[in-house]
This record gives sequence, C-alpha cells and structure tokens, in this order.
Amino acid sequence: MKRKRPPRLLVIAAILLPLAVLVTMAVRQAPRQVPSEPAAVRAAAMAVLESKCADCHDSRKGLPFYAQIPGAGGVIRRDIEEGLRHWDVYDTGHLGAAATAERRAAEEVPLGRLVKLRATVTADTMPPLKYQLIHWGTSLSASERLILNTWVGQTFGAWLSRWGIAGGAGADIQPLPDAIPFDMAKAALGERLYHDKRFSKDNTVACSSCHGLDKGGTDNLRFSVGVGGLKGGVNAPTVFNAVFHMRQFWDGRAEHLAAQAGGPPLNPVEMASASWEEIVAKFEQDAALKAAFTAVYPQGFSEATLCDAIAEFERRLITPNSRFDKYLKGDRKALSAQETRGYALFTDHRCTTCHAGPAMGGLSFEYADLKANYFAGRPLTEGDTGLAAFSKNPADARRFKVPTLRNVALTAPYLHDGSQTTLRETARSMLLHQVGTLLSEDDLEDLAAFLGSLTGELFGQPLDRAQAAAAQP
Repeated sequence: MKRKRPPRLLVIAAILLPLAVLVTMAVRQAPRQVPSEPAAVRAAAMAVLESKCADCHDSRKGLPFYAQIPGAGGVIRRDIEEGLRHWDVYDTGHLGAAATAERRAAEEVPLGRLVKLRATVTADTMPPLKYQLIHWGTSLSASERLILNTWVGQTFGAWLSRWGIAGGAGADIQPLPDAIPFDMAKAALGERLYHDKRFSKDNTVACSSCHGLDKGGTDNLRFSVGVGGLKGGVNAPTVFNAVFHMRQFWDGRAEHLAAQAGGPPLNPVEMASASWEEIVAKFEQDAALKAAFTAVYPQGFSEATLCDAIAEFERRLITPNSRFDKYLKGDRKALSAQETRGYALFTDHRCTTCHAGPAMGGLSFEYADLKANYFAGRPLTEGDTGLAAFSKNPADARRFKVPTLRNVALTAPYLHDGSQTTLRETARSMLLHQVGTLLSEDDLEDLAAFLGSLTGELFGQPLDRAQAAAAQP
C-alpha cells in the first residue's frame, strides 16, 4: 500500500518553524550598543522603530505588496489595521487637517504613544509569535528594548521637568506638583473673566457655568446648557489640571488653554456671541475693568488678550495633595486596603498606559470601541465623531482624548457622551471596550474606591468631600 505524502505546507512548516524559533532567539540575544546622549538615543530608537515596528504601526506607510495576495493578504491587511488602531508611531491626527507636511514631519512622537510603547516593550508582548514566524528577525533584543525604554524615559522626563516634576520619568503616573509658574496679575484678571457672563450673547453664560469650581471643574450635567437652553453634543470635561493635556476638547481642536477659551464665546449652542467685536464692546463700557486690564495688557481688550488672561487663571487650577498623591510620594497608609486593591487592578489591567502623566490622562487619543462596539444599540451622533472632526481623517473617527481621572469622583456623568453616572459602571464599560475584559462586582467596587482617592485640593483647600461621596456608586 502506497503511503500518502504529508501536505507540502506541513512539510515546509515543520522545517521552518524550528528555524524561525532559532533565528528569533538569536536576534533576541544579538547585542546592540546603547548610546548615552539624548539625540543619539532618539536616533537609535527611531531606527529600532523603523526596522521592527513601522510596518504595522506607522500610518504613513502604505500596505506592503504581499497584502495583495489572495487569502493571506486579507489577514495581513486586518493585522495592520488592528496594529494602527492600537498604536500608531507618529499619530499626527491631533495636528489637524491644516497642518503642513513640514510640521507633520517635524512632530515628535506624542507622549501618550511613548508611554504605551514602554508598557508593551516592558511586557515583551510584541510582536506576536504568528507574526515572528513569517517575519523573522522582528523580535526585539534586550538592548533594543533598553534603547526604546531609555528614549521614552528621557523624553517623558524632559516634559515633566517643564512642570517642576523630577525623578518620575520611570513611572507612568506622577504626583501633581503643588504649583506651576503663572503670572499673578494676569491670573487675577482671568479669574474675574472666568466668571463673567458678558462673553455670551444674552449675558447669561460664563466659563464657570459649564466648568464650576465647586463641581469638580464641570457642571455635572450630561450635556451643558448654553444660551437659549441649547445643549451641546458632548459632556463638558473638567477644567481642573487641563494645563497638562496635550490638546484641549474631546476632539483636540484647541492646541492650548487660550485656544480653548476662545471657542465657546462664538459657539452657537454655547455662548452664541456674534463676534469678538461684540464681546469687546461690552467690556469697553466697564471703566473699572478696562483700567485694571490695560494696566496688565496695554494693548487693551481683544480675543487674544482676553483668552490669554483666562488661560493664565486656568493654569492655577491644579489639584494636588490627593490621598493617591501622598501614596505615590511614599505614604503607604494614605490608601485603604480596598483602594490599594483597586490600584493594583488599575495597574494590572494596564489602565496607566492611557491614563498617564500627572493628570492621569490628556496625553493621547484612543478609540472608544477598541475591543468591543461601544456604540452598539444606538445611532451615532455628531459628538461621536471624535478626533476625525478636527483631523478630517476618517480613520480618526470615534477616537477621543483620554480624559483626566483626577477628581473623577466629583465629575459625573462620565465619558464623552455622559452615558455613565457611576464610577463602577464607567470602569466596567472601559474595561470591556478598551481592554476587552470583565471583572467581578467586588473588583469593580475596589476600582471605584481607588478612583475616589484621586480627589485633591484647590488653592490649598480640600475639594468637596461630600460631593465626592455622593458621586460614588
């Protein structure tokens, strides 16, 4: 009886698999010199990214030629699309559609991308084994991992130093600083303007109407109410600690605090003023304010000066000295046993890779439906467009700036659409849609308890503890 030959593919796989493993092991062990100078570290890191990561994690690159192969090509295309959704090296959508090619080319890798890179490199979870078997030599060696982590630490550390935060670059989260530099005279004017309703068409809405200092920097409404009772399409984010964010608004359309302050006054569903000339004319009639203002801004009232003053006040709205801050600084008794368990769950499920930095958020844009369909069961709204509304790139649809978790117990309801009212249910939703996992009810309670420890102080005074307790599930 003639023996049947095994399928040719099985024979090839039996030969190539051990060889691939040997090659992979050799690549992992191959030494590579780690430079010391920051510029050299960056150059070495970019070389590693280009050779080992860019094929699946750089949206500037087109699909490889073999993605057109029938059958296998479809798998390759899906792998690359999924890779870009999880981590895009340059991720320049936050620069907007009007950004020049030169600016895009000069843009550094966003901080949020770097934190996620470090987490992945440290866990040694990329590339997947199935990818390595086809693309030999793509596994990172120990020295390449060191190069990437050194680069992340140096870049993150340089950014933290801007805020007077030293020695925390090796961690994903840092304590909030007690204060950051600001101009006292400008901030005093900005505080007056922050509560001034003359920015609105009918003198009924101020910045503080949607970002109350007594409500965690929000209004505790699902959608804020503007002039004439009109409502916006997204939940108002907190203004507290927003100075640490890479961009402002859920869709990132404002580059900094002053640009953010300039948005609502002319927004037809917020303050609804017709023009900045109309707003300036109101302030020109206030002799006392004009005298105080021109003493600081000799050029007088304008969109630029008014927004600059408000932004300077908002720089002061940082909320340090939470119990979690004290824990990070070494006081292990600052958190309860339940809160400590919640923090362990928070780190175990890699929540810190997105909720990073001193504000625990604001450094990247992420897909709301990364692991599961967040939008199932309801029609999409204009507010669901996310970053794509600013970048004009369809691939950025349903991506949103990661919100800060600082004082989150005070800022219900939650998420861009204000769809969740408790910390427990918000944690459940995020774990499902961002991480792809489900936790027990006890674990969710522990996570919610931990999030309650993030309430800090404003101007040296504890934020409303009664409100924090009321927001708990």
